[in-house]
Amino acid sequence: MAENGDSEKMTDLESQICQQIACYFGDFNFPRDKFLKEQIKIDDGWVPLEIMIKFNRLSKLTKDFDVIRSDLKKTKAEHMEVSEDKTKIRRSPSKPLPEVTDEYKNEVKNRSIYVKDIDLNIRRKGSFSEAWLCNAGNTNK
Repeated sequence: MAENGDSEKMTDLESQICQQIACYFGDFNFPRDKFLKEQIKIDDGWVPLEIMIKFNRLSKLTKDFDVIRSDLKKTKAEHMEVSEDKTKIRRSPSKPLPEVTDEYKNEVKNRSIYVKDIDLNIRRKGSFSEAWLCNAGNTNK
């Protein structure tokens, strides 16, 4: 998704915005999101930013399309694409969802962790858990 290949340093907010959008289109959330799956049927997988901004977690971070566009240019999420006119995003057709087989479910289970008793106030402040987990290494194969 990083069109210009820049390795610009992202702010915490920019990182949170990109992580949230990547989460919506990620291997775990995307197959389970009925609304998003309906939206991708409309325009060859593209979802307008006008729709994305209605998602609660994203709209709490920003409602400014220009901020989202700018942030998406900086991210290195390989499974995301931004339309040429910068008004829509989609999961890249070159990165299809994995087939959900028993083997795949076991692989996901084997690289999953369960975390409990995190103070709700800390979780609401942003990406505490993501920041902590990033220090644990790569979370995807």
